[in-house]
Amino acid sequence: MATPSKRQKIQEESTQCVWLRLCDAFIRTDGNLICPIIKAETSIRVLFRLQEKTLVIILHKVYKETGMKTQQIKLLKPLDTDLQGNLFIQCVSPYIIDREKINHFKERLEFHFSKSTTVKNISVDQVDSTEEIIQQPMISEPDFEMHKLEICYKTLSKIHSDLDKKDEVSFIMDSIKKMLDEFKEKYTRIGILSQNGKGKSFLLNLLFLLTIDNEEEYQNNNKKIKLPKDITGDPAIEELGETINQLPDVVKDFLKTYENKKDKFKTVMKPICVELKPADAHAVEQSKNLFLSLPNYFKEGGRIDTEPFILPQKSLDQSYDSTTKCIIHLRYGTVYQIKVDYFSSVDLKQQLFEFVLLSRNDKADVKYGTGFNNHIKDKAYECLQSRFGILTDSNISDINEEALQTFNLYSDIVLSEEVEKFAGRTELYIGYGRNSTDDRLAVKAILKDLTSPHNSDSEEGKWKYRVAAVKEIVVYLPSKLLYGGKEILEMPGADDSDALALDFINKALSKIDAVFVVSEFSFKIIEKEVKDILIESDFMQKWKKHPDRSAIMLLAYPEKNANFQFKNGDRKKIESLKIQEKQKRSKELKELSKLIGRPSLSKNMEAAVFTSYILPVLHTSIHAQEGAPNQVIQEHACFLKYTGIKQVISHLDTFISSARKKNFQQLQKVLTTNTTKKGLLAEDARALILLYDKKNEVKALRENELFRQFETLLSKLSKNLITVYTSKLDGQVKGMLAEMAKEADEKWESNKENITSIGVFNPHFSGNHPTYKVKIARIILNNTDDLKSKIFPRLKSEIPKLLKMFKKDTVDLFANELNSVIDIVGHKKISSRIFVEQSIQDVMSEAQQWYIGRIMQPINEHTIEKYLKESKKVILRKHILIPAYNQSDLNHAKQLVKQNITKAVMAMKKEMQIRLSKLHDTRWRSFCSHLKTRNKTPKPWQVLLCKLRQFYESENTQQPDELSALLKLITANNPK
Repeated sequence: MATPSKRQKIQEESTQCVWLRLCDAFIRTDGNLICPIIKAETSIRVLFRLQEKTLVIILHKVYKETGMKTQQIKLLKPLDTDLQGNLFIQCVSPYIIDREKINHFKERLEFHFSKSTTVKNISVDQVDSTEEIIQQPMISEPDFEMHKLEICYKTLSKIHSDLDKKDEVSFIMDSIKKMLDEFKEKYTRIGILSQNGKGKSFLLNLLFLLTIDNEEEYQNNNKKIKLPKDITGDPAIEELGETINQLPDVVKDFLKTYENKKDKFKTVMKPICVELKPADAHAVEQSKNLFLSLPNYFKEGGRIDTEPFILPQKSLDQSYDSTTKCIIHLRYGTVYQIKVDYFSSVDLKQQLFEFVLLSRNDKADVKYGTGFNNHIKDKAYECLQSRFGILTDSNISDINEEALQTFNLYSDIVLSEEVEKFAGRTELYIGYGRNSTDDRLAVKAILKDLTSPHNSDSEEGKWKYRVAAVKEIVVYLPSKLLYGGKEILEMPGADDSDALALDFINKALSKIDAVFVVSEFSFKIIEKEVKDILIESDFMQKWKKHPDRSAIMLLAYPEKNANFQFKNGDRKKIESLKIQEKQKRSKELKELSKLIGRPSLSKNMEAAVFTSYILPVLHTSIHAQEGAPNQVIQEHACFLKYTGIKQVISHLDTFISSARKKNFQQLQKVLTTNTTKKGLLAEDARALILLYDKKNEVKALRENELFRQFETLLSKLSKNLITVYTSKLDGQVKGMLAEMAKEADEKWESNKENITSIGVFNPHFSGNHPTYKVKIARIILNNTDDLKSKIFPRLKSEIPKLLKMFKKDTVDLFANELNSVIDIVGHKKISSRIFVEQSIQDVMSEAQQWYIGRIMQPINEHTIEKYLKESKKVILRKHILIPAYNQSDLNHAKQLVKQNITKAVMAMKKEMQIRLSKLHDTRWRSFCSHLKTRNKTPKPWQVLLCKLRQFYESENTQQPDELSALLKLITANNPK
């Protein structure tokens, strides 16, 4: 018989040892394209980074089933930052490890991942060393951050079930839940600005084609979705409860802004919901062959001819006509959906009356008068004439001088019966979620009809009314590019656009956080119209003041030119782009500084400007190549490095994440703070807990009185805050508004003679009508910066003072209560104030942070500026524009303006107070939700009792292991 030492030696000699590389695998979309992005929740890299214990447990299970034991786990990064970290595990086995063994290992690994995690699509390869690092799909930074919060919340939910820790984690749970909700509701808006025909829609179609969910993902993500018709009965909207989370995004977003929550859900939904029609078999079959030419571009070179993926595109013979008639908002949704808003009857009549006025001005021989921007006027005339014929059922040939003389006011215009049926309506189109191709083609057909009537396949006349009356379109589609709270705004082209389209662009630019300025070769030589619109926009004014809060991305898209078309074998040629890009960037930064009137850009400004060539066709074509996805990407990495697409997505992700940095820093603080023991003895804490743990009459009476006093403090705080927004604001701005009214009156006198048409007062344009050189908004309340400089500092000073006083009063209230109870139980008198303050400071600070606001509607300078602009638009419309536009005589209209100037300017105060009061209501609800538990008791009091319990149970109050783990999780970086 062999000795034990010999047996052990034989086993060691026969042990097999291999390194396995575990990577996130690239998967293909339904168009057979390799998707460059995956969701954080499906990534094995993310699982290792955030939940390593879970991975270790799974590996142990796999070891029991396969005999391959894990000895080491490493996440290694290459020096090339374009590549992402690979996960390596060292496995040993007493048996031979061959390909069959590794396949079995992978099979069991995937089984346990699917059973215990959301990880999908992993690649397992045997490697000779840990230096064999390959590329993997991108993981969006905002998506990664959201995933961290989701894990935190689920972990805390499990801890919360432990009664001993319930109070300890409840306020942290609430903080994370509200942060998650605000992240999900707050979109980072990216506008795309260019001339017509530069390929905005084509670019987006390629990016969506690359990043769309495949059929399996689509069906899995929509398994639990409920269409409005699936809701049992007809409950009130407020009674939907958690069911609302199962509804499509387009319905949820509509309900958020719906005012009367007591209305019946199906009663509201039935008139506005439209079911998408399934595509016919021929269309489905045709869609499968749409993108077959894509691989040939990289193989052979030359142009490609593909059908649009979802957004309509211009054909060559219609290049003059924009396919984007309004702003198209593009958001992520698990199922294909569309929301369409139409202008109201009044809006349409006011817009059409422009045509009447322009026609009269032509007749009066002032077509080229000094009051007009004539290039805009001519385009407006052409477009309005066409819209007038459609919306009023008038034939163009019938629109003559005699017919137009019958319209003295906009209210004289009669819209057609067909238009009146849907004017002012909202329509929701929702896919079934069962077949992605069916749903996509249905959405594509609707968008085609709503934005490009010349290409419409529908029966003639069916959609022409809607195209002419559409106000806004929101499209939800399952693209990973949009996942993580991004919203892309596709805008009409900046050139050859009428006044309405230019107004759409200007309003969109005032709402966005980042802008893609798309040119063919360089921003330096981009069209003047594009530069003018960008530089004069509200977005640019914000960027100049705070460049770190907005992102300018100057993208050159030159692939129409043969010199920028690359095929396999052109490696040296494409590498030259790196030098060209540096030269281009230098010129573009100089051009931008010149346009904003500066000798040079500051370092912060330069850092906030991203420039790049983008080659989306090349990028897409490489991802369409046949072969194993990981091998295709690895083989052509040198080309993908220069397409610019990955860099654009990464830069945008970094920008979005930087805006959320403060929120995560605050969360880290909550997870790391401990409680002091000053001013309290262990026996005191024990006596207090014994009294408050007992359900007796003394406890009930004391707590009832304590809670009543706490409510009194809250009521006092709310009244004081409202006073800051109202009476204290009066004294601040009243005198300033009187001066502004005087200045506006003087400006009016010097400008009124240049007004030659009532059209300048069209309320739709809020005093900034692009057709006319005189801007009413610039005459009346041109600059609200002085108002902001008075209002915001006052709020910034007064609000923290009141919140600080409330915190002090609450600490005093609770400290007095503890001292009183200590006296009752016969202990020595103490000063418990320090203990109370330290114990509840986190929950109090958290509540105060949520009153100031974190993401949505914060009380900050930007919000005040936004409210001032909104107030200005309201008072202009109400007191100046609508009264003047309702007049048939221009002189009488001017007299009304003169009479109403002072009234309008002074009305700013009331309009601001209305908005600030609503802001207070919103922030107050959030504030109170952080100060009260679900049963409406003061949360700081519950946290204080928890700290007392911790104190007497252990002299050294330590942070729970679970919270330490969460802190490590929150501070983890995206595994790039």
